Amino acid sequence: MAEQKQEKKKPISVREILRWILCGLLGLLLIAAVTIRAPGKIVAFLLVLLLACAALPRRARKWFGLSTAAAVIVLAAWVFVPDGDADWRPYTFEEELAALQAKYAVPDEENAALIYDKLLGDMDGDPNEPEFLLQSSPSSKDEPWLSKDHPETAEWLKGHQSTIEKLLQAAEKDKCQFPIGADAVSYPKYVKRLPQIRRCTFLLLSTGNNDVAEGRTDAGLKKYLCITQIAHHLYEQQEMMCHLAGFAIEDWALTQLNRFVIESQPNGEHLELIANSIKGPENNWGSDFIKVLEYEKLLHKNTFCSLVYQVNPQGEVRLSRDPWAGTRERWEEQLKSGKMPDPEDIAALQRILYPTYWQRKLVKAQTISRWFYTPTPQQFAKLMNATYERYYAMTEPDFDWTREPQELLSVLTKMNLARASFDHKYFAKLTTDMSEQSYYGVHDAYLRNLALRRGSRLLVAIRQYQMEHNAWPADLDAIRPAVPAEALIDPVTANEFAYENQGEYFSLKADSADIWPK
Repeated sequence: MAEQKQEKKKPISVREILRWILCGLLGLLLIAAVTIRAPGKIVAFLLVLLLACAALPRRARKWFGLSTAAAVIVLAAWVFVPDGDADWRPYTFEEELAALQAKYAVPDEENAALIYDKLLGDMDGDPNEPEFLLQSSPSSKDEPWLSKDHPETAEWLKGHQSTIEKLLQAAEKDKCQFPIGADAVSYPKYVKRLPQIRRCTFLLLSTGNNDVAEGRTDAGLKKYLCITQIAHHLYEQQEMMCHLAGFAIEDWALTQLNRFVIESQPNGEHLELIANSIKGPENNWGSDFIKVLEYEKLLHKNTFCSLVYQVNPQGEVRLSRDPWAGTRERWEEQLKSGKMPDPEDIAALQRILYPTYWQRKLVKAQTISRWFYTPTPQQFAKLMNATYERYYAMTEPDFDWTREPQELLSVLTKMNLARASFDHKYFAKLTTDMSEQSYYGVHDAYLRNLALRRGSRLLVAIRQYQMEHNAWPADLDAIRPAVPAEALIDPVTANEFAYENQGEYFSLKADSADIWPK
């Protein structure tokens, strides 16, 4: 009997030991995948392998292994099959972009953007030129100046009168809508005009200051008001950088208008023009910011999907075989415009943007693994729409701005980036988390700009009072009936502006900014 039991005890083969080790590893991987919420395809794949390894009979496991090997061979052969890439382009949400364009469309005859685009397209040279425009002390853009004191600047400005005339022509139009491009390729085109607009602003500041100093008061004021209109035109855009540029430009304009109101000899018509040019003392953050959110959300969706997916004219979608397409297009446009990078940069870009045959095949092979964890464009759009909902709460009047936003460096950790590489629900969250701090910054800049605008509106009322009574008002109560109630309040702190009459002079300050003297 003992001999029979001994015969039944067969030694465990090395193959069986390896199989159970493999089962254990697959089990651990499956637990880890579930714990970190890996995509369903990865979990299902690991589960199938585990069941095949642990539950299938030995003969069935053999056939399963042969089938797996055959699938691997087929996929390896597929990597080398020509794709016909000519008809495929980066995937973007064109219908959403078209809807956004239609929502903010402006008829051509009313659109100042057509004048700007023609003007900026013809503009040559560095937007910071000439250096003496910025570095002369005092700078011609900062305060009134005489031609005899800055002959070089005066001579240079004479060659730009046609530019100034076109800017004044654009300022006559109330509406402005530049072409919208919400993807990685179009985004640089959308914002590259900002340095040129900055240069145009310096032109207007310098010529306006020269006009005022030399007695051409109406001409100088017209140029100051043109600058405020440029800022207002930028506020009509969807891109956040346009709004930030608009804040800076309006600050420059208000600084000169404040000096004009107090130190020059404006008449009643001048003051009325200035008061009407100030955008308004009311806080319109909700309506202004929501169009920024609409654009930012679409930009993030298009940037991701244009890198990860391709679409053909028939509407078929596939994982991208050419993730360099967008970057290559931008680089080639830069070369066409004559802006040549350094030779070392050119060599590096050529290696990256014009991959070899084997690099292209490697990318195609990687699409096999990416299939397991990459969502469809529609799934990713749904994820991004959901994560952006919390930012729409920022447009509500009762949003708590006292809560500190997440620091960008605390979001961009190695662990977060590693997880985002395969967990695209987390990637969508991480993308929006990265924007939170910047949105708080935009809100702060918006309120500071509103404070400056309200302060300038008060200065107009103060000057109007002085012209009627031949003395500065004793306190703000004297002008309270002449201004909207909100114009007296610093929007940053909700405290009233501080005014002090010093006889021949006065000061006007907010908690967030000095209005006069600046």
